[in-house]
Amino acid sequence: MKNNGLAGFSCIAVFLCALLFPAPAGAAAPDSAGAAAKARPALWAQAVKIFEANKDLVPGKVLQKIQELEDDGRVKSESDAEVSLALDGAGEIKSDIVKASKNGKDVTAAERKKAEERSKKEAAKKTSKSDSDKDSKESSHSFSMGDSPFSPEVQNDLRITETDARETIGARSCVRFGYAYPARTEKPSKGKPATVKGTVWIEEGTGNPVKVEFTSDPLPKGAKTMLTTLHYGSGGNGSWILERMEFEASGSLLFFKKRIRGDIAFGDYWKYVEPSPQK
Repeated sequence: MKNNGLAGFSCIAVFLCALLFPAPAGAAAPDSAGAAAKARPALWAQAVKIFEANKDLVPGKVLQKIQELEDDGRVKSESDAEVSLALDGAGEIKSDIVKASKNGKDVTAAERKKAEERSKKEAAKKTSKSDSDKDSKESSHSFSMGDSPFSPEVQNDLRITETDARETIGARSCVRFGYAYPARTEKPSKGKPATVKGTVWIEEGTGNPVKVEFTSDPLPKGAKTMLTTLHYGSGGNGSWILERMEFEASGSLLFFKKRIRGDIAFGDYWKYVEPSPQK
């Protein structure tokens, strides 16, 4: 993840938007159909179909709790926020911090200001075509919903490890699979390419993804541990949605050791429709 979750609400809000919507929703590679057609276990192939059927659903409400922890696991500080996601006048998905607090103190105004400043910087970056950006040797990694192991776009590069293990998660009988695929990078790296490695649990009979755990190998610079867990469930009307995300990471920045834990809930989903091209 290219954003440091310890930096505060603004980074977290940006992280969430990058996680869910790194590009206009519904955008798929031209060869995605061919990628999806690659031979896979039947249960996995069904999970890919379910991902495709629900890829345009957007959570209108995001509730997040981010905690910085002591070495013994005690909470050192806690930040809470509610973020809304909706379309702006140009048909683009925009986030808004509805409310935010840190250790019980309201910081909504301050975090909105930070988010606005960061949005302006991101917009300037997108329009910039400087040679320094093009020639940069730095590498950064980010995870997005488009990088899901069930996305048709990653099926050609995906390695699946089938197991006979079965587990019951929330009354659902699930089959466990291991997986790995090359992480997407914004810029080329001279070092070892990063790989997304994880485990998924798929419900028998339906093919519904129930749980996904993943990390990056190697970990980002400064990180000692990093694990993200995604929980899926029914969104009603036949939809299958991401209900909750948990993550925990530890590492060091300069001489400071950090350990963080996050719990993020998603709700009030709505369907994104690609705007008609302007003539």
